[in-house]
Amino acid sequence: MIKGEEGFISAILTQAVEDAKYTGFNKHDIKHKVEAINWIMSNDPQFNYYCKLLNIEPNYIQNKIKRYKETSFTLKQIPIVKLLEKKNERQGQGR
Repeated sequence: MIKGEEGFISAILTQAVEDAKYTGFNKHDIKHKVEAINWIMSNDPQFNYYCKLLNIEPNYIQNKIKRYKETSFTLKQIPIVKLLEKKNERQGQGR
């Protein structure tokens, strides 16, 4: 793999972990947190492929996400997550 590609993929994985650790209350950033956690924890083929390219076991990152306290949703984030889920449900129903 070319060095630039390695750096780019590393940046993507790093950003996903950082997004998963977000502790603030911005709706946009909480949406990214949810997406990042889902991407990492769901064994998404793209996530697994990126890990393979960097010779990282996906479980290594997944276990780190499980252990980080920041990857849990705070009491103030939970209502925002629920609002985002409702919005996604409505969009999925074609509204």
